[in-house]
Amino acid sequence: MLGFDILEGSCGDVDLAGVTAIAVLDWPGAIHDGGGRTVLIVAPDTSEDQVDSLHQILTGQLGCDPWGLLGGTFEVVGLVRAPISFEGTGVKVTMIAEGLGRATGDSLKNSVTGEDHQAQIVLPDGFIWKKGECGIGTFEIEAEGLHLDYADTNWIAYEFDWSNA
Repeated sequence: MLGFDILEGSCGDVDLAGVTAIAVLDWPGAIHDGGGRTVLIVAPDTSEDQVDSLHQILTGQLGCDPWGLLGGTFEVVGLVRAPISFEGTGVKVTMIAEGLGRATGDSLKNSVTGEDHQAQIVLPDGFIWKKGECGIGTFEIEAEGLHLDYADTNWIAYEFDWSNA
């Protein structure tokens, strides 16, 4: 699951500020081998122009990294409109797609004291993100025939600036 809480930005003349969305992505094996499927979940008030722009971005139709590379590795199998909420900050976030599922992240923990560990991965030349806060996540979601259910898995929170400018 990849959650989008777009603070500012546009796609051509389409304003995307305030759009919330979740991409449910599933690949049967290594991403570069392709064969993946995705469902895009958008908030009910997302306009058709905004949905079209998100679709063009995520499928790589507009080029730019990372979607120019990833877009060809999956097919979009559905679009669902549902209320979406993001609660918390950093890795301690819960994403909810009402009626479809949720994902909850937490920090890594010190195995002796149980205290939070702060862990980051820095990729100066990263094409998806440059600096990610690492944690552990649990999610379950079902939409348009995709059902994902993972516990205690990789969870990375990051801010991004994806542009083909």
